[in-house]
Amino acid sequence: MDKKLLIEYLNCRQIPLTGQEQMVTLHRRLCEAAPEFYLYLLADPFADLSHKREMLANLIRLPAAHTVTRQRIVEQLRVLPAEEALLVADVIRQRRINNRRAREIGLQLLIGHEQFPQLAAARRQRVTLLLKHLLGERTWSSVRRFLAQPSEVGEKFLQRELLHYAPDPALARETLCFLAGVPFDPTDPTLAKRIAAREQLEHGEGLPRETLFGLRGIYHRDVPASRVRSLSASAARSERQDGPLTVLYREALHRGVKSEEYSEELWRRTEQAVASLPLIEGRLAVVLDLSASMASSGERAYHPVALALALVQLLQQRVTSVMLYQVGGSALASEELLPKPRGVTDLASALLEAARTQPQAILLITDGYENVRPGDAALVLQGMRLLGLAMPVYQVVPVYSRSEQLQQRHLGGDFQLLLVHHEQGVREVLTRLFLDYAAESISPVEVEQVQQLLLTR
Repeated sequence: MDKKLLIEYLNCRQIPLTGQEQMVTLHRRLCEAAPEFYLYLLADPFADLSHKREMLANLIRLPAAHTVTRQRIVEQLRVLPAEEALLVADVIRQRRINNRRAREIGLQLLIGHEQFPQLAAARRQRVTLLLKHLLGERTWSSVRRFLAQPSEVGEKFLQRELLHYAPDPALARETLCFLAGVPFDPTDPTLAKRIAAREQLEHGEGLPRETLFGLRGIYHRDVPASRVRSLSASAARSERQDGPLTVLYREALHRGVKSEEYSEELWRRTEQAVASLPLIEGRLAVVLDLSASMASSGERAYHPVALALALVQLLQQRVTSVMLYQVGGSALASEELLPKPRGVTDLASALLEAARTQPQAILLITDGYENVRPGDAALVLQGMRLLGLAMPVYQVVPVYSRSEQLQQRHLGGDFQLLLVHHEQGVREVLTRLFLDYAAESISPVEVEQVQQLLLTR
């Protein structure tokens, strides 16, 4: 496979596909070149939802006899959180894909999902519309009739069309009754909560915010919006989830503890974090920004520096040669486990020093606030190119969320910008290094290595 396909995918996977015909073509080429690898991209945690929908649409188009079977596609979809899997599968309805392969994938995923009742309770309209599309209006009408008026013929019909997909046919029948609007006595607690919330919204406490607002709009218009928000599960589930190393660094910086107080726990968490990461052969130079701006403030306090230190720790464990060049900080990170952000940001001098060793790649881990001779880092990189130094140079920005706008913090067009909001983002960094070192055409074995780097958890 041409490695340019993988690099193009990495460059665009977090950007919505809407109106991006070039990205759509890229997906088609990637699916044709390496369908087995492409299948596993369905579980890529950092890809935008629109990319996963495009992947599913392309995988459905593969010939029925292909080794990427319906069952394997369903298994990959089930790696995703249940609601995300539903949103991905909904591409079948949105694009009006009507073949047998799509029908089987959709029904196996929905009816066979262990969280089918929870999905129906939280996203009733979406699940119902998808089922209607998969079955067809006539079959769905028959399903509703046979659920409402049980008979021997109807039981055989329901078993043949739907219930044979279910690990628990009785629970699946309950869920189908709920979706079809057929009265029943719920035994599933989530379905019972959803039905009870029609009478009194408080009975739906813990349901998703969108679901509760939908019930409010139909049954409880006098309930204040603030009350709906307090009852919903969204607020409790929206808390940020950092990686274990980032959490440890951040807590230690907040508390102002000494390095020796947490060193043992740091190494334990590091060993766990790198257990599934292969070793990458190469000479890497890392410019680490520990200037005062990396401390940040408010709810983001110490997040940039904690994530930056976590990334360096992981890179040092999984790249054979890492040379560290530090900007700012209370102490050298190579000598102190917990250097505090301090001082100014002189990235240009550090970049120049790193370039003198002629590594295979250079990473600048920085928030991008260059407050000593702003623009000099870009000039140094331009000079490097004029001198024939062609190694890739990345600006890795530790961000709090993917939605951060970084136009003012990009050091220059010649720097390849990588946004990392979680320490698992080190996988993309390692993947890019691996591809930088690889030949233009990568072998099936190397494709498997990329898969391990990018997707294995």
